[in-house]
Amino acid sequence: MAAPNGRQAAALSPHGSHCGRSGHNFVTRDVFIAWVNALSLPGAIGALAALALALAAAAADAAPPPSFPPLHVDCRGERSASPTVILEAGAFGTSAEWDFVLDDLAAGGRVYAYDRAGLGASPPRPGERDVLTKAGELDALLDQLGETRPVILVGHSNGALYIEAFASLWPERVAGLVYVNGVGPDDLDDPHLLADLRAERRASNLAVTAGELGLSGLVADELSMGLASEAARRKREGLTSLARLKVARDEDRLIVPGLDAARRLGDATRHIPTVVISGAPYPDQPLAKAWRTAEVAPALRADTAWILDMPGATHVSPLTRDRAYVAAAVGWLRSLSPGADVGH
Repeated sequence: MAAPNGRQAAALSPHGSHCGRSGHNFVTRDVFIAWVNALSLPGAIGALAALALALAAAAADAAPPPSFPPLHVDCRGERSASPTVILEAGAFGTSAEWDFVLDDLAAGGRVYAYDRAGLGASPPRPGERDVLTKAGELDALLDQLGETRPVILVGHSNGALYIEAFASLWPERVAGLVYVNGVGPDDLDDPHLLADLRAERRASNLAVTAGELGLSGLVADELSMGLASEAARRKREGLTSLARLKVARDEDRLIVPGLDAARRLGDATRHIPTVVISGAPYPDQPLAKAWRTAEVAPALRADTAWILDMPGATHVSPLTRDRAYVAAAVGWLRSLSPGADVGH
C-alpha cells in the first residue's frame, strides 16, 4: 500500500522555516524619477502604491520567524537504535503525570514528557490554543530536541487528539502511535460522547472559577494523589496557578472544534503502527461502551495495530497503577522499528 503524501504545514509551526534570497533587485534614483515622470499623475500614483505594497511584502518576507522560549521537557533514558518516545498529557495535564511511565520506558531508550506552552514549567506563548497549533508546537519541539528520526507518540485523553493531528500533518516524523483512553475525531459520530466532552468543558470553567476564589488547592490535592512527591508537587503547582488554569481551560474549550479540524486532515495515519489502550471502571455501562467504540476506531483503520483492553481501569490509572499497558504498547512499537534493540 502506498504511503499517503505528507502535508505542507510549516505555517503551523512557531519556528517555521525561513528561506533567504541570494540576490537583490535595485532601482536607481535616476531610473526611478524618469519612470515616474513618464507616467500620468494617476498612473504615477498607482505605480507608487504598487511599489509601496511590493516593498511592504518584501519587508514582511525578510522578517525573521517568531522565536519563543523553549518548552519544559523531562528527558530520561539514553538514545538507542529504538525510536525516541514523546509523551503527550491530556486536559490540565503536564509532564508530571508521566513520572512513573518515564522511568519505565527509559530502560529501552530515550523518552520525553513535556509541558505545553503556558502549562507546568513552560512559559506562555501568544496566539491560539487550538488543536492544530498544538500539533505545530510539537513539531517545533522535535526540532528543539534535535529529533530527526521518526518518534513514537503516546497521547493520553485529549493528548491523543494532539498526536493524531500531528501524525496527520507530519506522518514521516512518526514511527508509532499509542492512544491511551484517547479523545479523537470518531467522537463526532456519537452525540453522547460530545455531550460528555461538553460536560468536561463546563468542569474546566469551574476549575478556573475555583482558582479565582482561592479554592483550587482542594481539587489539586485530590488529583495529585498517587504520584511521587516531586511529581505531585509539580502537578499541584500546575493546578493552583490561576494563569495556568486559564491556559488549560482555553485548550479544553477548543477540543470539540478540534475534532472536526483533525478529521479534515484525512487518513494519513493509516500506515502508522497504532496501539489503542482503553479501559473504564464499569466497561458494561452504555457510555463506557460508546467510548470504547470510538477509542478503538484508529486501530481498526490502521494497517498494523494492537488493541489493549484494561478491565477495571480508571481514566488516569494507565499513568500510574496500570502503566504496564503503556510499557507493553511502546515495547511492541519499538520492536517493529528497523534496527531496534528488542532485548530491552
